Amino acid sequence: MLDTKPYVEYDPLIGHRYVPNTRRTLPRPGGGQYEMIINSAGIRSAREYVKSKPTGTFRILVFGDSYAAGQFVSNDQRFTELLERRVPNLEVINFGLEGTGTDQQLLIYENVARDYEHDLVILFPFLQNIRRNMVAARAARDPETGKEVLRHKARFELRDGALELKNVPIPNEGIEIVGDADVALKKTDADHSPGNRFKAVISRSSLGRTLKRVAFGLKPWEPFPEYRSATTSEWRLMEAILSRFHARVAPRPFVIVPVFYDSYVRFRMARNYLERFRSLENADVHVIDLLPHFRRLGREASRCFQEPYDCHFSAYGHLVVSEALQRELTERGLLIG
Repeated sequence: MLDTKPYVEYDPLIGHRYVPNTRRTLPRPGGGQYEMIINSAGIRSAREYVKSKPTGTFRILVFGDSYAAGQFVSNDQRFTELLERRVPNLEVINFGLEGTGTDQQLLIYENVARDYEHDLVILFPFLQNIRRNMVAARAARDPETGKEVLRHKARFELRDGALELKNVPIPNEGIEIVGDADVALKKTDADHSPGNRFKAVISRSSLGRTLKRVAFGLKPWEPFPEYRSATTSEWRLMEAILSRFHARVAPRPFVIVPVFYDSYVRFRMARNYLERFRSLENADVHVIDLLPHFRRLGREASRCFQEPYDCHFSAYGHLVVSEALQRELTERGLLIG
């Protein structure tokens, strides 16, 4: 099934955005359907928001890619809507946008979301975003032809410690991938190489899972070596983006919640990423570790993801995330209600 994202349109600053006033029922990988509702402001939500907070309301703004946006689950099944229902007088506006990097999410905050009065910001950096931040294009599907294209995106470069915005205004037309797709995709964060495809097939087999469990028990696997050191170019760029994000959010609290593949709950994986993100913690920057909340479920933890059909959180996973956020934010004194 090709996910051509017919609910997404071109944006000259971010690269793409949700189409305002959209309501679609779409197929879910593995069977079933989900509902996508986008309001008049281009926010995935079933309701409209006013810029000023309603009296007596504590408002949280959420940012991230498809994990935060709720890929393949209906609006009302997402952790943001669930958290609202769990906490009185709470409003959560989810600015998550699938297919984005942390760089684009910063631009959404600076140019769109900051106008909405708020008390707290939560960012969900998917581990892959450390690579997305480095590229000026991503692989996508043309919604009309279904063909694979390179879709341009904004990006930052780090020069003498300062962030410089590049590739803006963003070209409107996607570049169709012709000829050797592997060569074209080397300029993106995608890995469609034959070796990676073969590894994916083996990983989905029962034998592959058994071998992983044994091998990773001896030495945890690190799928993202960019997090191994604080001096990699990828981490230095991510760190600069997060530092600017924090500066824009201040003096309000800034909460970072790293998200990962289901392999992190099923196998023993290296967790260098957590060390990197926690190095940013201070009085106003907080890092929440979701993994213990999943692992305490035991074998049930795998239900938090849509595997083997898709890598994103399932409806059950969103419920677990909402419970984890309520507990973690309350323990830190960050949640009013």
